[in-house]
Amino acid sequence: MKDENFMANVTEVWSEKRRLMAPRVAAVLYGVIAIVTADLILQPGKVTYAEAAVGALLIGFAMTLTHVFVKVVTKEAEIGAHLPIAKVGTIIQDSLFVMVFPAIAMLVVAAASQSAMQSTLLLDAILYLGIVAVFTIGFLSSYVLDREIRLALSRGGLWTLLIFVLLAAKALVLMY
Repeated sequence: MKDENFMANVTEVWSEKRRLMAPRVAAVLYGVIAIVTADLILQPGKVTYAEAAVGALLIGFAMTLTHVFVKVVTKEAEIGAHLPIAKVGTIIQDSLFVMVFPAIAMLVVAAASQSAMQSTLLLDAILYLGIVAVFTIGFLSSYVLDREIRLALSRGGLWTLLIFVLLAAKALVLMY
């Protein structure tokens, strides 16, 4: 009985538009995590602005390909057959959303190069944008399910906390 009520509530608030957006929102997260991870290992002044901009796009492209490969293999494992080309095309389209944050990072780098922003400030700016993006994606990925703000804030906060764990790990590594 509980499962039936739960499923009825799910179908009431869930829509086809939300179902289509969910994998795209998740895809953006791949790009955010990739850029934040790269940002954590970069040392200020070790790369030029051009190298940083191209690097952001290359990382985004690599993660886009990874996203495509994982989605295709996962879907094929679910259905037990090769995917038709049209379905692979849809996966590729959804996977292009991985490039959103790397493109934003590239634009931030380009703007920083024109303003002579110090590389430490640039890395911090990209990191802070990544933290905001992780919270926002966590929040929205929950909120679109049931419009429960408390649950959405919890997810966004938890995902943000995990980014801070990465930052703490970096700080520990740098201490030794």
